Amino acid sequence: MRISSLQQFNLGLYGLLDNQSALQHSFQQITTGRRVVTPADDPVAATKILQVEQELALNEKFNDNVDAAINRLGLEETTLESISDEYLQRARELAVQAGNGSMTREDRTVIAGEIDQILKAVVDLMNTRDAGNEYIFSGDKGNIQPFVRQPNGDYAYQGNEGQRVLFIGKNTSVATTDNGKKVFLEVRSASNTFYTESSSANQGQGAISSGLVLDQEIYDAFYPEDIVVTFEPEAATQPPLPNYTVRRKSDGRILEGLANRPYIPGETLTVSGLSFQITGIDIEPGDQFFVNSSEQQGLTTTLKRLSDGLKTFEDTQEGGESVKNLISTSLLNIDNAIASVSEVISEIGSRDKTLESTRNLIQDVGLVNQEILSKTRDVDFTEAISRLQMETFLLEASQQTYARISNLSLFNRL
Repeated sequence: MRISSLQQFNLGLYGLLDNQSALQHSFQQITTGRRVVTPADDPVAATKILQVEQELALNEKFNDNVDAAINRLGLEETTLESISDEYLQRARELAVQAGNGSMTREDRTVIAGEIDQILKAVVDLMNTRDAGNEYIFSGDKGNIQPFVRQPNGDYAYQGNEGQRVLFIGKNTSVATTDNGKKVFLEVRSASNTFYTESSSANQGQGAISSGLVLDQEIYDAFYPEDIVVTFEPEAATQPPLPNYTVRRKSDGRILEGLANRPYIPGETLTVSGLSFQITGIDIEPGDQFFVNSSEQQGLTTTLKRLSDGLKTFEDTQEGGESVKNLISTSLLNIDNAIASVSEVISEIGSRDKTLESTRNLIQDVGLVNQEILSKTRDVDFTEAISRLQMETFLLEASQQTYARISNLSLFNRL
């Protein structure tokens, strides 16, 4: 068999290139620490590596979500504990103090001033924001301030009843917030109570106060009926004046002869054992205000009614009975508010346990995946260095052999 000089050179060159490529590949394995440098090195292992890396990246995201959830729930828990342990307990102490029979209206007004400050502090906490500048008690509307003060001094909830959640697993999520309506408004009342609101169709700028229960027995007899205050055309009175009529909502029956009553802004209106005020000078005929029966009383309403009652009731026998009933009802409502907050704190504790268990599971799974990844991807340095030395030796031998063979040519004999 004849071998041409060109074939001889090519065979030698190809051998050198193969040895150099093998040496370069071993060098890359050692410098990167990876056995599989390219998918061509081991297609099956490369596929497995990709799957494990994706799993690790996903678990890292879930672990970040766990940390974020723990931080957010920690903020909520701290906020609720402050509301309950600091402010509501102090409000309870003040209510007991105000119930002292030796207190005068002036003394009770001073106590009411501190309760007003407690109410403001509590609302500030109810409007707490997290590190992302989102309100934690506004449901899933984190950019909306949940509790906003109204012209009549009451506070209205602007959020929704949703919850923000974070996924901590492929099929597992955890709630990281509780809406303010559930925590602070849906509180069981100590007795039959009510809440007030203005009609959304009103054209004027009037407002209705949160009101007080003056006589629980009278209101219990009226309960669960609702009250509607409707402003009538001015021509309904002589001379023409702004006026209103008070009706029972269920059948429109006029209550206690309150038909076409002249309107005096801020005047206390007493009906069915309740008292409330309507304020505003720009009230239009057709505007309506509602007094709705309820089994629940919000935290802000409880504090405001306690303050208003302490400022309102006179130092008379009748006033003393009203104060006594107010204190008794307020203490029960404060206790119910504390219980509502404590219930949410307990729920947060359960979520924290779930998060801690999930974090431990993620870490355990991560260690297993890292071990699998290491066995599949990482290079055996002892074997790779030995192979590199062998390939270096083979390359040097190939270079020397090629140099000698390249001189074996008939042209050198001529």
